[in-house]
Amino acid sequence: MPGEGQWELVSFVLSSELRTRILDILRNAEATPSRLAKEIDRPVSHISRALKELQQKNLVLLLTPHRTKARLYEITDLGKTVIESVRTLRGGRRG
Repeated sequence: MPGEGQWELVSFVLSSELRTRILDILRNAEATPSRLAKEIDRPVSHISRALKELQQKNLVLLLTPHRTKARLYEITDLGKTVIESVRTLRGGRRG
């Protein structure tokens, strides 16, 4: 279970199915916004906005800041802790 300061982050992720799905996918592999958009079946603009929000909370990391296209993201250790807590709260269900 998350520590005191992490409950806010868990709530932040739980409040958005899109953020939850993005973190769940990034648990297994790095990804670009376009790959995430295809996998989740959402517009790239929605994915990019969610990634920016997750990055601001230090849940994901942009690996290719010098690129303007095909940006690559990975989940942080904090992001892994948060998504595991989300999965536990949901009874291990995906998405």
